[in-house]
Amino acid sequence: MRRPVLSLELLGDRLQLPDRVPGGSDEARHRAVLRVLRRAMEGELTQRQRQCLELYYFQGLTQEETGRRLGVTAATVSRHIKRARERLQQVLVYSFPYLSES
Repeated sequence: MRRPVLSLELLGDRLQLPDRVPGGSDEARHRAVLRVLRRAMEGELTQRQRQCLELYYFQGLTQEETGRRLGVTAATVSRHIKRARERLQQVLVYSFPYLSES
């Protein structure tokens, strides 16, 4: 059974980004955060972490389905997703220090 597909914006929500951030328009700040998030997904994550995020969040597969597709266990998928989210959170807080204040 497929899960609902998650957009990059909603992934940002899962990373516990604040609703409002200082400086500039909300839309401009939102675009800046998404731009950093996209770059971080491409440059800061391992290929396997990226694959797990893409299959789980963006294609709506379960962790079990993702694991079968990648030839790993659901527990391994869960670890890759957890570490990827932690790394993305680190990159965002480094890029936007006010995010750590939320």
